[in-house]
Amino acid sequence: MIPYNVLKLSLSLNYFENTDNLQYVDTKILNGQNKYLMAHIAQKTLGATFRIDYNITPEISLQYYGSSFASVGKYSAFKEITKPHAANYADRFSLLSTTLAGKEYQVAANCETPSYSIQNPDFTFTQFRSNLVFRWEYRPGSQVFVVWGNERTASKNDSNLKVDHAIRQLNDVLPNNIFLVKLNYWFSL
Repeated sequence: MIPYNVLKLSLSLNYFENTDNLQYVDTKILNGQNKYLMAHIAQKTLGATFRIDYNITPEISLQYYGSSFASVGKYSAFKEITKPHAANYADRFSLLSTTLAGKEYQVAANCETPSYSIQNPDFTFTQFRSNLVFRWEYRPGSQVFVVWGNERTASKNDSNLKVDHAIRQLNDVLPNNIFLVKLNYWFSL
């Protein structure tokens, strides 16, 4: 057997930055009217995927797939949509005066709208998923699969972490493990 047909490794990394000046945040009903709240978002996302395919023999193989992902989003410059169809971009919204108090932003009152609060939309989301598959073809067309799946997910309303540090926090999250056994048998007629 040629070695590169026996073992296959792959690794992919990705990094993405997203900024949007009109990211939807919330809808408030004030004085009987819907108030659509938007904000500027600065979001950073980092992901990595690792895969191993190992063919021990033509009948026995082992496969591993692991993927980690983290995204951190920070909101600022809160605004209320006032004239969504205005020809001039700057006329479509009005900036809000906000103060962060704990886990909420306090929005200052103006002559038309009373004071109100909105949840802090900042976030950190991390996830790791993996699976390990053992396959044995114990007779032609008949196979046994033993599978272990592992998943860890964490999220919180906080954007103080750097995206690479957020992935490391998954070590503190309890995993969700799934074990499966699947048996295929070929009946020849």
